[in-house]
Amino acid sequence: MEKGDSGTDRRLPPDQNSPLSDFLLIERINQCPKLASLKSINETLNDLLDSDVSFVAQIAEVIRLDPSLTTRVLDLVNSIFFGSKDEKRISGVEEASIFLGLNRIRELISATPIIEDIMELGKGSQTFPWTDFWRHSIGCAILTREILSLTDEEFEDESDYVAGLLHNLGKLILAITFPELFEKVYQKTHRHAKDFLGMERTTVGWDHAKIGAYYLWNHHISDDIVDAVHWHHEPLRSESHQKLAGAIQVADFITSGMGVAGLVRQSSPIAKSHGELDGWKILFEDKSSQEMETIEHELNDTVERISQTLHGIL
Repeated sequence: MEKGDSGTDRRLPPDQNSPLSDFLLIERINQCPKLASLKSINETLNDLLDSDVSFVAQIAEVIRLDPSLTTRVLDLVNSIFFGSKDEKRISGVEEASIFLGLNRIRELISATPIIEDIMELGKGSQTFPWTDFWRHSIGCAILTREILSLTDEEFEDESDYVAGLLHNLGKLILAITFPELFEKVYQKTHRHAKDFLGMERTTVGWDHAKIGAYYLWNHHISDDIVDAVHWHHEPLRSESHQKLAGAIQVADFITSGMGVAGLVRQSSPIAKSHGELDGWKILFEDKSSQEMETIEHELNDTVERISQTLHGIL
């Protein structure tokens, strides 16, 4: 082992109370094992793949319920084109599924670990509501798309939905790659959701948004998704995709307000309105009061519909 000038082992882990260095974080995230899927989704997808009457559209619809599978499918298809002069990254799950074919998807599913099985190995990890994590991700995906549909912003592919689905992917990576640090952060209850970000940064070194964005960038996911995931808590800091990041921030907030907060253990109820969020102001600051009344009405209808759907899914 390499030694520093003081003779100490430079490869020893840092003090457990100190955040990890960028170099160690990058090394460990690069070595992250395959992302895990939720057992129920994996089983449903396997049943579809084994059926004689399955269609790619049906299979893609199930993949869209899973941040892990969506990431792996897009990574697989985009890695084929990576480095080409005419590189156009695919963000649509169905398009990616058609390109890969059922056999490649079947191989991917067979090599996908199950989150319930992985986390059984960790101390106390069964207390984490993994189904709620997936449900929150799906809710944010649907709401991100719906919120953007109320603006003049249009997406030809599925990047709006996919960005919403993958916004908390860093939490899953943290759980798989740094299980002890993950439990140290997420076993605690905080007064406000933003307190988890601060604890991630002081305990791990990066928060889940940066971890997820780096992982996605490193796995050939399109730049708009990477940027929006990185800044979904601070959309004003995005230099090129503020509206997408802002829509995710609002969707995240509203989904949590539905009682689907994912892994967050929060002692204080959500007090402020989504209208106070930077993301909301980015999206709708130029709208008239009459337009805003219509937007709020449409959003309320959407939230009611999605809330009923989420509590019956998975």
